[in-house]
Amino acid sequence: MLGRQYKNLLLFLSITFLIPIISVYLQILTKSSIIKFILYGIEAAAPSIATIIIIAKNKSFRSFFTGNFRTKRILAACILPVIIAFTTMFLTKIIACFFLKEQFTLCSIPSNQAIIISWAFIAEELGWRGYLQPFLCKQMKKPYLAPFVVGSIWCLWHYHYFLFGEMQVPLVWFFIGCIVESYIYSWLLNWSDHNLLSSMMYHLAWNLFIHVFAINPVDNRGNTLPYIVLGVVEIQICFLLFFLRKVKTKEKN
Repeated sequence: MLGRQYKNLLLFLSITFLIPIISVYLQILTKSSIIKFILYGIEAAAPSIATIIIIAKNKSFRSFFTGNFRTKRILAACILPVIIAFTTMFLTKIIACFFLKEQFTLCSIPSNQAIIISWAFIAEELGWRGYLQPFLCKQMKKPYLAPFVVGSIWCLWHYHYFLFGEMQVPLVWFFIGCIVESYIYSWLLNWSDHNLLSSMMYHLAWNLFIHVFAINPVDNRGNTLPYIVLGVVEIQICFLLFFLRKVKTKEKN
């Protein structure tokens, strides 16, 4: 049984890392903007596609979805991640504006970018926090390291965006961000009794607000300072969340 689980893990990682490069190659071959857009969506959804293939292969749709989605506290699981993402980006914007001596401004979102951002709701989290993290938590002797491993793999998975110039963020800070955010996702999952909607909403809100508040270098003339500030703020937010959880646990005991 254990060997089968690790074969599934290998299959998940293979599909997750191969789909993007195949999709990019097909995008280069085609001249159709519509097909390019569809292929870009497939490229971004590789983790979720890999997960769906695995649960279809194992005929475990019911157990997967009942294990990852809860009706309990469903409204809070959708709202709190948005609040955390908004607060993080808002504080980052204020601090960045202070250091850069710029006015506080917001960016508009083009319709095609809005579609891509919305796609983030289902594109990745079925894989990262729906399949990979629970698997690692069960198999690792130190489950608290599972978010670190997921964050590292998540960071490496973005290779296709960097390779083809679709991301222009500081690589070191991107890695730090993936690790820290992975722990924030873990906190949300723990808080929501492993309701994957919390992760999906956080991913969607994070992708939205990083553009609305012009934190991403592509939205502010290539300036990387706001993105670096974001990493520092996220570290503080992460520590605060786990401190609050520790306090709450002590109160219960």
